[in-house]
Amino acid sequence: MKTNNKCNILKILCNLQFKPISKHFYLFLCISIYFNLYLCISVFSQSDSLTNYLDIVAKNNPDLKAKYNKYLADLQKVPQVGSLPDPDVSFGYFIKPMELVSGNQIAQIQLMQMFPWFGTLRTAKDEASKMALSSFELFRAEKEEIFFNVRTNYYQLFLTQKQIQVYDTTLILLKSIEQLLIIKSGTINLGSTNPVNLGQISNGNNTSGNSGMGMNTNNQPSNQPGNTSMNTPSMAGNNSAFSDLLRLKVEIKELEDNIASLHNRKQMLIIQINTLLNRKTISEIYIPDNLEFPVFDFYNPALFDSIKENNPMVKMNKADILAYQERQKMNKKMGYPMFGIGLNYMLINKSDMSSSAMNGKDMMMPMLSVKLPLYRKKYNASIKEAQYLEISSNAQLLNAENMLFMEYSEYQFALKDAERKLSLYQDIVLLTKKNFDLLLVQYYTSGADFDALIRLQRQLLDYKLSIIQAGVDKLAAIAGLQKLLSKN
Repeated sequence: MKTNNKCNILKILCNLQFKPISKHFYLFLCISIYFNLYLCISVFSQSDSLTNYLDIVAKNNPDLKAKYNKYLADLQKVPQVGSLPDPDVSFGYFIKPMELVSGNQIAQIQLMQMFPWFGTLRTAKDEASKMALSSFELFRAEKEEIFFNVRTNYYQLFLTQKQIQVYDTTLILLKSIEQLLIIKSGTINLGSTNPVNLGQISNGNNTSGNSGMGMNTNNQPSNQPGNTSMNTPSMAGNNSAFSDLLRLKVEIKELEDNIASLHNRKQMLIIQINTLLNRKTISEIYIPDNLEFPVFDFYNPALFDSIKENNPMVKMNKADILAYQERQKMNKKMGYPMFGIGLNYMLINKSDMSSSAMNGKDMMMPMLSVKLPLYRKKYNASIKEAQYLEISSNAQLLNAENMLFMEYSEYQFALKDAERKLSLYQDIVLLTKKNFDLLLVQYYTSGADFDALIRLQRQLLDYKLSIIQAGVDKLAAIAGLQKLLSKN
């Protein structure tokens, strides 16, 4: 029963092989090809999932938490340096009371409060505030860098997913062509490792003597009158179609390997994004069907001025410069005298030997203290240190602006290049797809060059991937400009 079923299937396939392909089949084939190879030119539309991931990374990333807590810690230095030195309180007790004219002194309490030179505390607070601002800008710079990493990895994940979809679509097309080539070559694989040549099947009989020779069981040529067998293709046509089939199988194998490699890359990118989000690496990352190009005038001539105004690295260096200027003022004031105001209170008991009217009355003595900074070397050195640090920060500011302009130029070039390629490849894909469809129909009707068909298919695949790559490159360039501008 199974053998008969197999023979019936082979007979049906043979009938399909030699019946002319109808116009309806061509129409269906073209529509199918257009559907499978269709690529929306505007593949980037609204999606807010990336924004959600940026919110998560802002809350969960440990590096950002570290930088932000460092900023909070630096803020706590402001009240520390802006406070007066702690007052000195001393207490002395005489084991044997000291005899005075006014009585016997048994103890002494002394209180002293030092005051730095006028304005010293204010400049110290200003310096600490500027250093805290520098820490905050460093936090902002780290946040923008991590946001940039999340964006670029997310865009690469989107690119990988789209590449997989394009490869899957192409694989479906190649397998469809493979099925037609199987019929054209007279070869079918029924699950075994050795393909069966359909030319060997003739009126349900198969002998080794006429295998693949186009002869019937009566040793009559298949094109002679009176032959009752089904018409079979010539040996040359069979071999040519079978060779095309083998080459197509190689293409399919390479395509399947590319798809497997892309799936591995996809998993790696998911792990990287989840690591930045500080959550389990196996957590699912939502990949939208489309992404949006941010609406912003990235070619505005005043854009770089805005970048210099808002970039956290520039603002951090400016804050450092102001902090070191305040430190110079503070160190200079620290080289001035410090004043102290105090009170000395003496506890006195009455003395039987004294007839003074002050006998037994406690004594109170106001005090004034001055701290003289006579050793000037350390004060001068501290001022010089702050001056050199200011010079260093000025150089760092200039270098930061230069690096910003270099990055800005690179991203601008990448943006223009991506837009040019996006427009170019969109036009090329439309032309190549039309050419591919025509060549595919010619191949089935008149046996056009199969190698040319495969080359055109590869070109079409490359151009489709280039469209997606150009779109992702444009998004990455915009993300770089957003990082420099520090505006989402």
